[in-house]
Amino acid sequence: MIHTADLPDISRLASLLADPGRARMLLLLLDGRSYPASELAQHAGLSAQAASNHLAKLLQGGALKVEQHGRHRYYLLANAAIAQALEALSAAAHGHDLGRPAASRVAPTLRLARTCYDHLAGRLGIAIADAMQSDGLLLLNKERQFELAPRGRDWFAATLNVLEPKGGRRPQARACLDWSERRPHLAGSYGAALCREFLARSWVERRLDSRALRITPAGQAFLREQWGIRPETLAE
Repeated sequence: MIHTADLPDISRLASLLADPGRARMLLLLLDGRSYPASELAQHAGLSAQAASNHLAKLLQGGALKVEQHGRHRYYLLANAAIAQALEALSAAAHGHDLGRPAASRVAPTLRLARTCYDHLAGRLGIAIADAMQSDGLLLLNKERQFELAPRGRDWFAATLNVLEPKGGRRPQARACLDWSERRPHLAGSYGAALCREFLARSWVERRLDSRALRITPAGQAFLREQWGIRPETLAE
């Protein structure tokens, strides 16, 4: 018999997400960056005072953390688990919005390529995950979760100079359900490393004030040479 005292209290987190203003601020933070209260308020359509009250509740509830830079405070998601919960809820919310097709509810730039907290999502993320599976770099286990094959670890080390992450509770590879495509992209520490390298090598660039990414000419060349992915077909 399971005792309720042994179960996590998800109602506290759910209550934090129940307000539309707080939800909009949290979804903006899914791009993995930190923002000042003024930008979060503007994005959520809130007054400065209302945003401040909401941010205080999110901090107290453990959904956010704050960093001090000089006189300014910047807010970001508390951890990858919070980001994972938000992305899962996004997929569920889109799945229950049956009034119009999924494609019509997603901006084309977001659907093509975006960040999902700290990993690649959208059609770009799906195409990379598919290609890595075809090359035997990434495996899908019986629980339908990704596992990095030994040759996948070799590929990360040789191609991106990314060594095997050590320690920590975060899984090295995880299948994250993409809310716009309804298929998994690569998350976990290796997914984060892949996104980090794509940004650092300027294979993708962030679009202003959005989670959307632009695939650069250098990125297009890498995708074609490495996996035969033609980025122009992802937007069709």
